Amino acid sequence: MVHGILCSTLEKKMDPGLYRAAMDGKVGLLKENKHKLEAQVTPNNNTILHIAAMFGNTDCVDEILGNCPSLLSHVNIKGDTAFHIAAREGHSFVTRALIKHAKALRIFAAVSNQGHSRFVHTFINCAKALDEELEKGFGSAKEMLRMTNEDGNTALHDAVQHCHLDVVKLLVREDPEFLHPANDSKETPLYLATEKGLVSIVSEIMKTCTSPSYGGPGGRTALHAAVVFNYEGCTNALLDWKPSLTKEVDMYGWTPLHYAARFGFVSRTMQLLTVDKSLAYIAASKNEKNAALHVAASQGHIGVMKVHFSECPDCWEMMNGRGQNILHIAVEYERKEVIKFIMKNSWAGYLINQKDVRGNTPLHLYASSNNFVVPELTKHHKLDLMSFNKENLTALDLVTKIDFYRTREAFIKGELKGVDASYGCHNIIDEDNERMLKIKKTRAKGKKELPADIRKVADTHLIVAALIATVTFAAGFTLPGGFDSNNGPNQGTAVLLRKAAFKAFVITDVVAMLSSAAAVFLYFMASFEDDKRKLIDEHYVPTLFLILIAMIATMLAFITGLYVALAPLPGLAITVCVIGGFSFLIFYKVIYKVLRSI
Repeated sequence: MVHGILCSTLEKKMDPGLYRAAMDGKVGLLKENKHKLEAQVTPNNNTILHIAAMFGNTDCVDEILGNCPSLLSHVNIKGDTAFHIAAREGHSFVTRALIKHAKALRIFAAVSNQGHSRFVHTFINCAKALDEELEKGFGSAKEMLRMTNEDGNTALHDAVQHCHLDVVKLLVREDPEFLHPANDSKETPLYLATEKGLVSIVSEIMKTCTSPSYGGPGGRTALHAAVVFNYEGCTNALLDWKPSLTKEVDMYGWTPLHYAARFGFVSRTMQLLTVDKSLAYIAASKNEKNAALHVAASQGHIGVMKVHFSECPDCWEMMNGRGQNILHIAVEYERKEVIKFIMKNSWAGYLINQKDVRGNTPLHLYASSNNFVVPELTKHHKLDLMSFNKENLTALDLVTKIDFYRTREAFIKGELKGVDASYGCHNIIDEDNERMLKIKKTRAKGKKELPADIRKVADTHLIVAALIATVTFAAGFTLPGGFDSNNGPNQGTAVLLRKAAFKAFVITDVVAMLSSAAAVFLYFMASFEDDKRKLIDEHYVPTLFLILIAMIATMLAFITGLYVALAPLPGLAITVCVIGGFSFLIFYKVIYKVLRSI
């Protein structure tokens, strides 16, 4: 069967001379071969009319349809009529000619039905018949314009997709009552024009068509598209045409305002809320039932949030389908800047202790979060540190309950204890039983391995600690300035013993040596620990701080050692100190950033 189709396709071959004539606009050659025109077809089933329309040769179109009017409704392998081809290529004169011939075709057929054999028709009756059929001719043109190809596209779809305003004007003015429904991809011409930001085409369709369809894929409207792609002109045009579009939702229950909030478009948010402030209070009908403000908080778009508060000052009170306010959401999505922004407002105290459907306050979510630290949240004067969720856990209970396998747990604990947070003790018996069960499981199964990334980090820390210990130990016996070799009571002592910089060098070198040695010792003792929580809390976390202290002390020892050795050249010595100071600031900044991200 496939072979048969292939052979059938290969057999279709248009006369090369006629093909070139239609392509180059050689009307004379077409006239000479008018009896052959109707049978000419390419492998893709394009007729001679398709070729003339494709290359914009209006005279050829007139000549072809004058001899073969039936070609007007012929479709190629993709289901395209000559209207589709002309609209896609933007040939407005060809489109106009096709419309004219479509009307004439209907009139010709109607007059033929009246019959020419009876020559006795009066002039009045003929005029009446022609007038009636002229109206029907418009109907024939409309039928042609409404034909769809295999993608469900009409000629108007193709004209819009390829941004041909002149063709769009012809098509919509010819059939203004048509709804212009969606194609197989659920796209209407108005939606396509909006998605491309074609304000002139959008305005033409809305101005000319009586009631055009405006839907798009996923249940979106043209206004959704205008907002998603941040088109100010299209948004204005659609709002002026049909303000009710602001409340239409897509398959996710999102209004255009939700998308403005999602992408952080402040201007589009202002446009929509200016038309209807009630949009701010519309929650999505599906999923978590977030309002646009909740979406903005989840994405970190403070500018959009400010517009909401400016236009609708009470919208901060709203909760989503999970009973969460904007502070819950900002914490859950780890949006530091949003949290800081919220905490600066006078109403933050009313949000900080609110509970969601699980009884969790924003602090509970913060305690169970992954890798961010926001001190502003835990230091608010209205924060209730003893708030319990539906599992009877406080925030401190929660952070202790979670098995983190990372050092951040210690930071969260320290932060909460720093503001006098307490354990809840509501479930103390259950917790004891659970702890004993874990101990029994550990004894039965033996020691479980730590995650590979934790072990790799620990190995790296051990290498760093060992290197620092080695270097600082050696520096203690190769002092700057050397030793006094003269006979006497000071023989063998450091030459620069009385210099202040030398004393600083010795002290910082000792601190670096002892800190790194202590870190190595803790890593050594960690090999005997079975409890993973103790391993992290009592070995890895303290070791991290010891290594940081050792690194800072090593830098100071290096700077002071060079300074005392270069003291006879004050300019060079001071330069070394300044450079070292800058290096220390950079080092501090990096360490601070790392600690905040843990």
